[in-house]
This record gives sequence, structure tokens and C-alpha cells, in this order.
Amino acid sequence: MMPAVRSQPESSALATDLYEYTMAAGYFLQGMQEVRATFELFFRQLPVSRNFLISCGQELALDFISRWRITDDELAYLRSLPVLKSVPDGFFRYLKRLRFTGDVWAMPEGTPVFPNEPILRVSAPIIEAQLMETALLAFINHSTAIASKA
Repeated sequence: MMPAVRSQPESSALATDLYEYTMAAGYFLQGMQEVRATFELFFRQLPVSRNFLISCGQELALDFISRWRITDDELAYLRSLPVLKSVPDGFFRYLKRLRFTGDVWAMPEGTPVFPNEPILRVSAPIIEAQLMETALLAFINHSTAIASKA
């Protein structure tokens, strides 16, 4: 019997770089929880012998954002890291309650895309946007590469 294939990515809050959490902690310590930021995901150059790419991965990215939660085990792991040891408990309580409240714009999957053209735009409180960055890059970059080669 073949194992079931997941069509949705895990929404682990640790599916990111530690850098994102150190930045989030810095924003928290500066009282910037409500400061809004906008990030755009795009590429600068086309691969050799390509005139355009096919955008893909937006649905995976949006699903990840909507299901993002941090578990108690993930919080315990983050608290154990030397780089976050001195961060006040308030930051970890903030993370436990955190849900994505921002806005996302994405071009439709399957759309031809060119250099410097936004594929996805996130406008949200800066900590929320920061914590989504690595996973969104992974979903869009990998899926777009596969779709463009198909």
C-alpha cells in the first residue's frame, strides 16, 4: 500500500531561518509589533536560455500563512537557543498568540513572470511578515522553478 501524499505543506513555525526570529525579537524589544511593512517576492534575473518563468507556489504559500501557528514544543526549542536566551518571556507569549493578520496579493499561478515583477506581496505587522519570509521564498522559488521547466 502506498503512503498517503500530503498536498499541503506542514505549517511548522520553525520552517524558517533563525535570523527571522532574531529580527522578530529585535522588533518586539523596540515595541514595533504594530508597525506595518510590505515585502515583495520577485527575482532579478532570468536563468540562461529563458525568456520568462511560470509563477507557481502561491496556493501553497497562502495555505501556509493561513495555518501558521507556533506550538509549545517549538516555543520551548526557541527559548533554549543561546541567541534567544536573554529575550524576555513577553516575546514568547506574543509568539504563542500570533496569527497572521496581514494582507497578501499574489499573481495567479501559471502566469508568465519577468524579472523584477512581484509574484507575491505581503503587507502586515512587521513581525508577522518577517516570520513568513523564508517559507514563502521556499514555496514560490521551488514551485516556480519546477513549473518553468515543465
